[in-house]
Amino acid sequence: MPIDPATGQQMPYAGEPGAAPGAPPPGADMGPGPGDVMDAEADEAAARQGMLAAAAPKPTKPFAVKAVQNLISQFNDTLDALGGGDLPDVAWEPPPDAGAKWNEPLPPEIFAPLLALSEALKMVEDGKFDKKYGYAPTEIVDDTQVRKVTAQLKRMAKDKGLAEAMQAPVEGPEEAPSPVPPPPGEMSPEDLALMNGMGPAGPEPGGPPA
Repeated sequence: MPIDPATGQQMPYAGEPGAAPGAPPPGADMGPGPGDVMDAEADEAAARQGMLAAAAPKPTKPFAVKAVQNLISQFNDTLDALGGGDLPDVAWEPPPDAGAKWNEPLPPEIFAPLLALSEALKMVEDGKFDKKYGYAPTEIVDDTQVRKVTAQLKRMAKDKGLAEAMQAPVEGPEEAPSPVPPPPGEMSPEDLALMNGMGPAGPEPGGPPA
């Protein structure tokens, strides 16, 4: 059924009581609806996460599931501290048959957010905090690296300066001030310069004097 874009309510088809002039006939293709748009956005987000997760390296030794879970828990605490509120948590549960070891790359649920935070550190205050807390997600290949990144996240959570920088609004490039128009009846400097360059033409070289 057609949807009124102003109210979001369903509208009758052409020929039905209350139909507006130009209403589509029954069975006409109404194009993508709100649900279709939301599905497309979800698919795009999943595709982006899949591309990021593909960059996760395989471990040189199986990860301890407990170490990965500790990393995720600390990431959530750090994100709340840096964001200044209770943000949605990263969640991951290993398959029931995984046991105590995870011989696969870091799950995309945590690898993609770690990559995003790493990139954010490089952008905040010209990389000031990246020099202090930076880490390379693509180098997390064993429990030692997992624990190192977990420790870095814990240090970040205590840095109030980093939290303020993360929460600061992003400023765009400053716009040049618009030139002030001249008072009525006066010419702008640009107009005066143009007039000065448009004086009466003199005689051509080699020609008779005017």
